[in-house]
Amino acid sequence: MYIIIAGAGVVGFYIASLLAEEKQEVVVVEQSEEALDNVRRQLDVKTILGNAATPKVLREAEAHRANLVIAVTNSDETNMLTCFIAKELGASTAAARVRNPEYSGYFVTAGKSPSAPRKVIRPKSLGIDVFINPEVEAAKEIMSILSSFYSTPVESFANDLVQIREFKVEKGTIVSKPLGDIAFPKPCVIAAIIRAGEIIMPSAGELIKQDDHIYLVASREFMDELGERFAQPQRPAKSVVILGGGRVGFLVAEGLQGHGVLVKVIEENISRCQEVASKLEGAAVVQGDGTDRDFLIEQGVPSADAFVATTESDELNILCGLLAKNLGVSRSLILVNKLGYIPLAEAVGVDVAASPSLLTARKIAHFVLHGGAISAALLGGKQLQAVEFVTSPTAHIAQQKIVEAGLPKEAIVGAITHNDRVIIPPDDSMVQPGDHVIIVSPLSATPSVEKLFK
Repeated sequence: MYIIIAGAGVVGFYIASLLAEEKQEVVVVEQSEEALDNVRRQLDVKTILGNAATPKVLREAEAHRANLVIAVTNSDETNMLTCFIAKELGASTAAARVRNPEYSGYFVTAGKSPSAPRKVIRPKSLGIDVFINPEVEAAKEIMSILSSFYSTPVESFANDLVQIREFKVEKGTIVSKPLGDIAFPKPCVIAAIIRAGEIIMPSAGELIKQDDHIYLVASREFMDELGERFAQPQRPAKSVVILGGGRVGFLVAEGLQGHGVLVKVIEENISRCQEVASKLEGAAVVQGDGTDRDFLIEQGVPSADAFVATTESDELNILCGLLAKNLGVSRSLILVNKLGYIPLAEAVGVDVAASPSLLTARKIAHFVLHGGAISAALLGGKQLQAVEFVTSPTAHIAQQKIVEAGLPKEAIVGAITHNDRVIIPPDDSMVQPGDHVIIVSPLSATPSVEKLFK
């Protein structure tokens, strides 16, 4: 695919690195020479210096042949205009990062008279196929984790029949045991292990170690029960303290309130405190310093089910998340923009570090799929990708057994669904036309997997 990325900030750079690893043809357009130099030094992609929201620059970028245009500059208006011009020039699909939720709806034009018909203008009419709001995606991720029994992300496939969940090994009963000796109560597949940042493709003799991150594939109905082999389940959060009344903090508070969760928001800026308090009826909103240990104790952090740090400072979020954990809170979730901070945050004891950049990339991932793929999810940062394929009658893999299909050795088939029946493990199964097949592999192997479904 030929893909244009407008914007080389944190989000644009991350998406470009992801697509370059998948061997896509990528061009990055950016006005900042410094940001563009950073891309040139680290990525094997084409770069253009200029404003992507101008026809001249988009023509230079060959927008007429672009399969996908991703506009992720810091300006909503620039992103929307870039998509509009790109589509006018002939680009197939356009995605815009838009933070202001008021832009993502539709509006109605005025009629020539009160009785005259009025035209409804929807986002696609403006050349935007999908709106991406990193703050909304981050809030959704946090709320999903808080409503679960485990403090780890989960991805759903095959109409929610199959899930892939990350578990951190905390129970000593399986530590130092070979994977093949662990008795699981329900059918499942270990798709990958990440240990100290390195991917380990599972084998029966692989010893499980403390703090390993395990990616488990199972039927949705069995996932919670299977998780007990790795970590102690917790009740869904009923009381949450949120540090930071910005966009993400407000969205999380609003969403949790809608589900009957007791919410308290701590915000240092007094005017923002007043604004949040006026919009969140029934929620406690207090002004204060999240690094003040005594203040956090006074606000009930130790007895809360979860603490969520969503300020604009990564360092502050990590510090306060760790402080809350030390005070005894059950779950500590934080927001980080620098992807390199995620392993650091987890290493010091924070349960979950959510990244708007990573979540934005996940949103975009399915736009670059081929060969019958209908959905995708990034696992472990950008180290692994889970892809759901629908098998066509002419696919190379059709009418073949999984073990004989010629999959790359680093690819793991997690599940097959046949007429809504989940087959796990699927190794000896024959792949039939219409079957949904969920495969986990490193990004570099994804093109080889896709070929089998063409």
